[in-house]
Amino acid sequence: MLPLRLMVLAPVLFFALLGCGAADGASALSYIGSLRAARTANTVVLDTRPAARCETRSVAGARCLPPSALLGPHGRLPAFRQLVWVLGTAGLTGRETVVVAGDDPQRRGFVAGVLFLLGQAQVRVLSPRLTALLNAHRVPVGTGTGTSMVAQPLFQGQARAGLIVFRGELLRALRSSHPPVLFDGRSDARYWGKVVTARRGGHIPGARSLPADTLQTRGSSAQRTVDVPAGAIAYAQTPASTIAYFTRLTAGLGAPVRVFVQGWRDWADHTAMPVAAETLPSSFPSATPPPRSAPRGGTSVSASLFAVSITSLLFAIAAVAIAMRRKQWI
Repeated sequence: MLPLRLMVLAPVLFFALLGCGAADGASALSYIGSLRAARTANTVVLDTRPAARCETRSVAGARCLPPSALLGPHGRLPAFRQLVWVLGTAGLTGRETVVVAGDDPQRRGFVAGVLFLLGQAQVRVLSPRLTALLNAHRVPVGTGTGTSMVAQPLFQGQARAGLIVFRGELLRALRSSHPPVLFDGRSDARYWGKVVTARRGGHIPGARSLPADTLQTRGSSAQRTVDVPAGAIAYAQTPASTIAYFTRLTAGLGAPVRVFVQGWRDWADHTAMPVAAETLPSSFPSATPPPRSAPRGGTSVSASLFAVSITSLLFAIAAVAIAMRRKQWI
């Protein structure tokens, strides 16, 4: 039996470990303005541009990891064990300091967010466009290395599971007596259902509109100051844009948020989920097939009807001929 002192301390230690993912968010995920700010012996640069561009010209020694390598069919998020395997094929163990570089802020933010959520020790997002830095020779120029066929070494980061929210968990939280604060990172037009890019338009009930475009980051700070309460849940349109939005809030604002990783599209596609300001697409496929156009010859008689008419005429002629021959024989 455990000593009384350990029995008292065990719950405290357990909940402290659960909170580690949220506590180190501000320090473990951040923006940097130059590569020199994170260059150490244990630093790895990840190039999020298309693999062909990375392997042709990139930061010397960089590893190529485009977002497509971390997404399944139709932009869906694979199982975490598959993501962990992909990170291993990029040569990551989870203990390095990773600098995520590229040209597109959403691509950088998505890859950085996945790394952070899966337990990468330190993640730095390089704010300037990588191509511009390469052209100006502000970083050492070389070629990038693509992912391998096997995960070697194995990625061993401890996932920050407390920051990840799934659909069923979010629905239960919304129905509780103290629902969480939500932030919607889509445009105002999508938030209010004026633009519908899923099965339904609108937003998750209680969500506040905070478009990602208003949170452009520069260095390690964001241009817009927002009061984001601890434990708030962030989401955007798709898993890629949602995790990129989470990165902007966490790294840019230092906001201790969680993330509904499946995003609005998944929520809207499940018709049992409640929606505020609900709208539907303005047009639907017709239930009946459209009328066939007339043949090029200009006649209104279709080819099939014409064939039936000719066949009927031939049968009539044959019947008359047989009747005449029988009459002559008699």
